[in-house]
Amino acid sequence: MTISIYLNEILTLLKDKLPQLEASLQGPASEADIARVESMLGIQLPQELRELYLLHNGEDRMGPGLFFGLRFLSLEELAAEWQVWADLEEEYGEEDNHYSVPLGWIKERYINRGWLPISEDGGGNHLGIDMAPAEQGIAGQVINFGRDEETKYVIAHQLSDMLRFIRDTVKEGGFKVNDEEEWVYWMYGEEGAGHFLDAVRSLALPLYHAHLREIPEAGQMEQWEQALDDGWRALIAQKAASLDAFLKAKQLYLIREGLSDAAPLGQCKELRELVLSGNELVDISPLSGCVQLKKLYLNGNPVADIKPLAGLAHLQQLFLAKTNVTELSPLLDLPSLKELGLENTRVIDYAPLVQVKSLRSLSLSDLNAEQLRSLSQLKQLRELELDGADEEALAGISALGELSGLKSLHLKNMALADLRFLSGYRKLEKLKLEQVAAKDISALAELPELKSLELNGSDDIGNLAIVANSASLKKFTGSFAQFDLLKERFKQQVDFSSMIGHMTDEENERWHSFIR
Repeated sequence: MTISIYLNEILTLLKDKLPQLEASLQGPASEADIARVESMLGIQLPQELRELYLLHNGEDRMGPGLFFGLRFLSLEELAAEWQVWADLEEEYGEEDNHYSVPLGWIKERYINRGWLPISEDGGGNHLGIDMAPAEQGIAGQVINFGRDEETKYVIAHQLSDMLRFIRDTVKEGGFKVNDEEEWVYWMYGEEGAGHFLDAVRSLALPLYHAHLREIPEAGQMEQWEQALDDGWRALIAQKAASLDAFLKAKQLYLIREGLSDAAPLGQCKELRELVLSGNELVDISPLSGCVQLKKLYLNGNPVADIKPLAGLAHLQQLFLAKTNVTELSPLLDLPSLKELGLENTRVIDYAPLVQVKSLRSLSLSDLNAEQLRSLSQLKQLRELELDGADEEALAGISALGELSGLKSLHLKNMALADLRFLSGYRKLEKLKLEQVAAKDISALAELPELKSLELNGSDDIGNLAIVANSASLKKFTGSFAQFDLLKERFKQQVDFSSMIGHMTDEENERWHSFIR
């Protein structure tokens, strides 16, 4: 009954300052209502959430928001919002740039069917209950997720902790009521800190169970600060509100800053994304201290030795374009590596990548025949971008037919006789040809899963009309002439809303008229 105790205390404490909250809460849901939603979701609600819904089935649409302005959703609204996200999960669920705080508690995805939206902000963001946590998480933990929520926090271990925090905050007067002409709502913080999902970033989380950060001891911290040169001091002042905020940063973008010394980054233990493109770094050994790194950009640095990265167990994305890297064997010690960029490097031997079983996405350039043969052995790949190959490699391009598990392929700067090597790509969903000439692309019509075809600067394409026989294609992007050739040929509706290249006024009018 902890839920009812905390809720009653909240309503009693707010009786004078925010009576609209109690008035907006709807009557109780029934056990049958809960069972119906559980059946729809395929998820059993945790006991505390059941208790809350047995007290009140959500909040009126113009309610002030039980969760510091975030409106409490009814069971029906929870199910409807959940379904919206579930319908998008297959296409968008694994989008990048999503992080868990603490690390390993929330699955680092954009969408997860195990997240139950119990509140809304009106902009596609939610306070939710996580019923499918990551390895270290707790089923039933309270998290943030939604359209704008890249970093997801374990706000509370359980719903009762969230309600307890609301009660304690009200007791301390740490809130503000906003009385607008047609709507009354409240906000966290005495001055109104704004959106509660923004405010959580500065709270000690999880509520009442805050985890201590791994930060240097006082002596180490002082030594670190004293070692900073004037350039680094100025850069830190530009990128963070304080030295402590710099050390706590989850993302740092240090692009073309003239950096030749990475030493100060070694104490950034909580970094998840680090962009160091276009600097002068040769020695990256300090980055071994960035133990939580998920994404690292080293593009355009003269670094050659990547052995210091070998201990980064959480590193999933590594970009090394235009570096002096030659040896890939250190990547064997990156158990989570999923995406790798190696364009314009000095790597000769790609064979070590065969043993990187987690690798799913790879970008390469200027392949020779031997490198192409090594590439054809990477059966674990799902996405490939290949920019250029020498004549001998192009003559043996059929070797790429071995990569039948690919879902996305991007070819650049090539002249090909045909695309028959793709005939076994039964899972290919997206193909982009950029500055590619091909005498015959009729093989594409037989690919059962091909949904998107883009021809960017690829005007010299033979047998393009046969692509209209594809029953799976949903989106085509190309020149006006290519659009004009294909627009009436498909049996299914195809999205032609993207166009590449110049159009005359007449062509622009004809294109707009067709896509309206």
